[in-house]
Amino acid sequence: MDYWINIMNYDEKNTINISETLIGKDYPCYVIGEIGINHNGDIDIAKKLIDLAITAGANAVKFQKRNLDSLYRLEVLENPNIESQGLEILLDVLKKVELSDSDYHEIIKYCNEKNITFLCTAWDAKSVDFLESIHIPAYKIASADLTNFPLIEYISRTKKPILISTGMSTMDEIEKTVNFLKERDVNFLLLHSNSTYPAPVDTLNLSLIPHLKSKFQLPIGYSGHEQGIIPSVTAAVLGAVLIERHITLDKTMDGIDQSSSLELLEFSQLIKFIREAENSIGKPIKKMTRGEILQKEVLGKSLVSQCDIETGEIFSENNLEVRGPAKGLSPQFFYEIQGKKSKRSIKKGSYLQSDDL
Repeated sequence: MDYWINIMNYDEKNTINISETLIGKDYPCYVIGEIGINHNGDIDIAKKLIDLAITAGANAVKFQKRNLDSLYRLEVLENPNIESQGLEILLDVLKKVELSDSDYHEIIKYCNEKNITFLCTAWDAKSVDFLESIHIPAYKIASADLTNFPLIEYISRTKKPILISTGMSTMDEIEKTVNFLKERDVNFLLLHSNSTYPAPVDTLNLSLIPHLKSKFQLPIGYSGHEQGIIPSVTAAVLGAVLIERHITLDKTMDGIDQSSSLELLEFSQLIKFIREAENSIGKPIKKMTRGEILQKEVLGKSLVSQCDIETGEIFSENNLEVRGPAKGLSPQFFYEIQGKKSKRSIKKGSYLQSDDL
């Protein structure tokens, strides 16, 4: 019942709804297994990666959809070496790994059967059109397209939630894009990111997560490309409401993203540690657990009479001392009670009580 009340009352500006799962500060961290192009164009590998994400406990898997003819000039596609060597290598990889439309239909069906959400990064308008035809519930915009207003505008028209990464961007660029999206009344969140593959840990600047949240009054997630899992867990502790990490069957496989991806054991540990961190954060309420109460009684201390104390006798350092366990008046009152007269006769070694104050 409480869940449905939350569904009805959630703050739309600070909460994202993907396939009836709410993402925001009052909900469990949403975890995406980024398959990207780690399937190497093989649908069987893609399905195995989906299974990996499910086994680890992810909420969703994410792919990438491109139409190379829309993305690059014809001259570049025909002769990539006229540009940088890096682009030549990238294009060679992308041409080999792009899945067919029928592959995506099969993947969508597989995700539905396995009850895991399918998400995808759209790199161009034609890819958006295709993803609309298969009823994708939300869109991811890559860091490289944070400044691509025509693409952002095109995706905004779908009125679906948008996840947008902020790697390789300046704060001014991020602010301009945030304003652009807010003007279009789009439900979106930002993903803090460093777009180096792999990203050195000392360059991650995870403290930007609460800063971005405060600056833009938006839910903030984290798209990690570092090796290992500790920074991603830290991001969740710092308030990231969504964590996205690349996953792979084997880091030694061919592919430009494999080395900065997580295998099953690491991805499973990441999600396990995020859930443990969430449980440990709790609420800002200081109260003792039952276990602590029992421990306090055993390990705590009390005010005890050093000697027999007669009625009317003055309490002082000479007739009071601190001893365990905690069954009497707290030693926090050691100095407050001094100078007061005893209301009763107290035997040596007896606990003082609150009435003695």
